[in-house]
Amino acid sequence: MKLSKFKLKFGTGPVGAHAEGALYALVMTLGLVLLLSIIVQFGGLSDAVIGPLVQVIKSLAIFTGVYTVLKKIKRRAWMHGGVLGIVYTVLAFFILSIIDQDFSITVGFMAEAIFAFIVGLVSAMLLRIRKRDI
Repeated sequence: MKLSKFKLKFGTGPVGAHAEGALYALVMTLGLVLLLSIIVQFGGLSDAVIGPLVQVIKSLAIFTGVYTVLKKIKRRAWMHGGVLGIVYTVLAFFILSIIDQDFSITVGFMAEAIFAFIVGLVSAMLLRIRKRDI
């Protein structure tokens, strides 16, 4: 049984591309955060290292999501990268808010959204520098 048979199908437009990219980014975040938690549990990382590692995980997830979006969308890559960062942040916020049962939007959330927008924007620019299709 091939795993390619279980590929999710999204629409061909920008909404479908962003949904697919955000889903891939969220799944990657989940996997890497679980791996990080195992490393913290058994490796004894200090608390000062965990925060920056979580930001690196989010950045890698957004980069992966932008890569997925840009495979389907060929124009205005920078804009779609930024939008993917925002969509990823909002979806992650809703998922974590449901788990935590607290839907308050704070300055921290706004900072995360700005960070994700910039990471998505820069990721799209870096991916388009090569001048060839992804």
